[in-house]
Amino acid sequence: MAVLQIVLAGVLWGTGGITGQLLATATGLGGPAIAAYRLGLGGLALVVYCLFRRARMPRRRKAWRHVASLGVLAAIFQAAYFSALHIGSVSVATLVAIGSAPLVVLVVDRVRGARPTAAQVRAACLGVVGLALLVGAPEGGRSTASTVGCAGLALVAGGAFAGFTMEGRRTPADLDPQASVGVGFVIGGALLAVSVTVTDRMTGAGGLAVTLDARSLTLLAALALIPTAAAYALFFRGLQGASASTAVVIALLEPTTATMLSVLLLHETITIVGLAGAVLLLVSVADAARSETTHAGRPGRRTRS
Repeated sequence: MAVLQIVLAGVLWGTGGITGQLLATATGLGGPAIAAYRLGLGGLALVVYCLFRRARMPRRRKAWRHVASLGVLAAIFQAAYFSALHIGSVSVATLVAIGSAPLVVLVVDRVRGARPTAAQVRAACLGVVGLALLVGAPEGGRSTASTVGCAGLALVAGGAFAGFTMEGRRTPADLDPQASVGVGFVIGGALLAVSVTVTDRMTGAGGLAVTLDARSLTLLAALALIPTAAAYALFFRGLQGASASTAVVIALLEPTTATMLSVLLLHETITIVGLAGAVLLLVSVADAARSETTHAGRPGRRTRS
């Protein structure tokens, strides 16, 4: 059940790219502003849902430290990833940010003394290779400095997502996982909103100002509810019964789903190499899910990474 919840989260995340792209076209909002709205409104929706069903909200200092960590890591991930997209190519940003997360988790686990299994290493490597084939070669015409800067920011984003996932595995027993991510996202959205506002005053950029109509409201609600509130609620539920290394590999379903939706809805083309990459990604996800299910059934398994 835990693996299925993470799989569904990965699929729902894949709708975020198209929804965000349509929202940017409809409102003129920049990437960081859209990320601020996404985290803030998605987190608020989760908080309201948790209050409605009387879920365990953060009360003790340990719980507040946990949700604050989630908020900061979510804000860093969003800010670094969108900044990487701004100064570099989509392919480099996507490959490094999303592809590095499984490797970061494996390295951290090894440093902590937990030896990764052969299946975990195999699934992570297959996923990174498949992602590389799916996103393709970097766009030409970019300077070395912009490419290096893009890769550096994307690596920060990948590390933040890996940290976010590992922190999500450590949800305190007296705190509901969905409440933790909801409150964390409200904090992260507030941090991004402050950052966007300060940047706006310094550069004269568009900031958070937006004219809302029926179309933009629908897109904003869809972005907050589907790839944010619903997806992360499922992800955090699943995290309580799956390892972080498995979760970040299954998260590779996001670019796969986004690519397939772009082909079906936006009539974009996909090369044979890209299709092979998508197949490899699906194989890596299936491999990680099978391995997690097999290990979960073994008596005494109680790892938390």
